[in-house]
Amino acid sequence: MNLHHLRIFYTVAQRRSITAAAGDLLLSQPAVSLQLKALEKELGVSLFERGGPKLRLTQAGEVLYRSAMSILHAKDEAERAITELRDGTKGRLILGAGTTGGMYVLPRIVQAYKRLWPETEIVFHIGTTDQILEKLLQNVVDMGVAGGPIEDRRFVVEPICTDELVLIAAPSHPIASLGKVTLKDLGGVPFVLPEAASRTRQLVERKLREAGVPLRIAMQLPGTEGVKRAVEAGLGIGMVSRYSVETEFSTGVLRHVPVEGWGLTRSMNLVFRSQKYFSPVGERFRDFAKGYGRDHLTPPEAIPRIEPKRGKGG
Repeated sequence: MNLHHLRIFYTVAQRRSITAAAGDLLLSQPAVSLQLKALEKELGVSLFERGGPKLRLTQAGEVLYRSAMSILHAKDEAERAITELRDGTKGRLILGAGTTGGMYVLPRIVQAYKRLWPETEIVFHIGTTDQILEKLLQNVVDMGVAGGPIEDRRFVVEPICTDELVLIAAPSHPIASLGKVTLKDLGGVPFVLPEAASRTRQLVERKLREAGVPLRIAMQLPGTEGVKRAVEAGLGIGMVSRYSVETEFSTGVLRHVPVEGWGLTRSMNLVFRSQKYFSPVGERFRDFAKGYGRDHLTPPEAIPRIEPKRGKGG
């Protein structure tokens, strides 16, 4: 078995079609079929179940697919590192992030980084934190940005900045007129939350449960943007990252409602595999991200506080 065989197998496994894979690989269909048969003969097992409209991996095929993914990405990583050492400034980084990190934190860091090193190619993978951690283990991404604690010893976790989860409401929502609320005020109020796999949701649910506050879920939506739009429409209140609502606070379409005696903060972290080898470009980005987070990302006390308008008699 060699890398050429693995590349062909991996492409067919991804596409579930010999014809489609042949097109991607710029090979003829018979050539791809011949290479697959040679690989199966060498291994002594069938890798695909044939006969349907799409190829299906056998159990042996699933095992080889996971290994091929790691091996081929390791090969690509080694080639990138050699290219960077040879060329000095050019390089390629594959970054992963959850919703908050990927949409509201990482783009700021990357934009500032690209001003200094525009030749670096940066690719984003956005998903749940668990998905990004799996891709880190598979060596599909170089490093990730994730919020909250990660206790798995297979990863190194380095803080970038502090994030605060803030309570938001539409200006017309009754709770916004209070200006400031207590935890007791939140009991039974309809909440709009992201889907159950969200680390933000898990943190909010745990903290409210620990405080003895009954949580009433009115809606759950995929991602922070959906939560913000539903809250803006007055369908409930929500808790989201302060980074995600800076524009809405400044324009007044959403209100930040402080909760007395209760703050919910978490660290936004740079995460990578233990024993991870970083190319020169990877090391440079890692140092830059930590420095930028420390020096430039908005501190919690800088969140705009828009007080509710009071009547003439108030």
